[in-house]
Amino acid sequence: LSVGRIGRRSASNSIIEHNALLGDDNSIAVDVVSRGGGATAAAPSTDRRLQFWEAMVCGAVSRSTAQTIMHPANTMKTILQSKRAVPGKAPLTVKSFTQWKHAQKLTRGAGAQLLLSLPHGAVNFAVLEFVRRQMNSVVSRSRYADTINRNFGPGMDFLSSALSTVCCSVVSTPQMMICDNIMAGTYPNLVTATRELMKDKGIAGFYTGWWPGIAGKIPSYGLTWTLFEQIKRVRSSMFKRPAKDIENSIMGCMASATTVCIMIPMDTVKTRLVTQMNYPDMVAYKGINDCFRRVLQEEGVGAFYRGLTPRLLSVVPMIG
Repeated sequence: LSVGRIGRRSASNSIIEHNALLGDDNSIAVDVVSRGGGATAAAPSTDRRLQFWEAMVCGAVSRSTAQTIMHPANTMKTILQSKRAVPGKAPLTVKSFTQWKHAQKLTRGAGAQLLLSLPHGAVNFAVLEFVRRQMNSVVSRSRYADTINRNFGPGMDFLSSALSTVCCSVVSTPQMMICDNIMAGTYPNLVTATRELMKDKGIAGFYTGWWPGIAGKIPSYGLTWTLFEQIKRVRSSMFKRPAKDIENSIMGCMASATTVCIMIPMDTVKTRLVTQMNYPDMVAYKGINDCFRRVLQEEGVGAFYRGLTPRLLSVVPMIG
């Protein structure tokens, strides 16, 4: 349960928490709801904040469980995105994984992902709760607290998610570097990946993908929230009643699917930059701009969308 306080909360807050903690960082947020779909206040006896250690345990378990379940889809995405074009050879597609020789690769890095998701989830969740509480404390002391909460509540939640993501990149970036390279086939296992990354560049080797990762995650959070709010407004203009749970889920799926489709080129660039040591004989990408330009020139627009289907499969159900 990614719940810092059990009680009334908005659907948009849940969307931001989804993005911050699972998927490439999404989580499962829980509302206390009535059968009619409206949020209801919890009984005083259950209305309490999670203690720090409880938040860490919840984060570790929720993230590890989610990433383990979705690992095959994430592995397929990473393989499709990282594979460079070879002249005279057709690129891999989703259909390729119906063949056993490719399907058996979908468990690559599952153990490493399970293990590394525990500390990542614990730290990420605890930091998110800490940042949110500090921001709430600052806002509550302001004489404009009601106005801020009413008009900027979702925006404050997005800001807290963005800040926690930057802070937690100390843990998340090494996990991404290790797991993405195991999934892409650069290294066979966790021990080898850790040893080789350390040998090549030292500690800095684990943070090669820091900027591409941040540059993809934070805009995705903001875009998902913005789209969700717009979809809510359209729905509210059509139906003069509170949204039901299933309607919030559908709107969340729509917002997240649209965001994935828009941001998938950036995700592909991130994967190429993180896994390019798998191609030591090819000219290395110099950065985000160089990678984007060369993929477009050498492989075409379609190369950015090879991993779209598994990306949708792994992200959209979690957000919904």
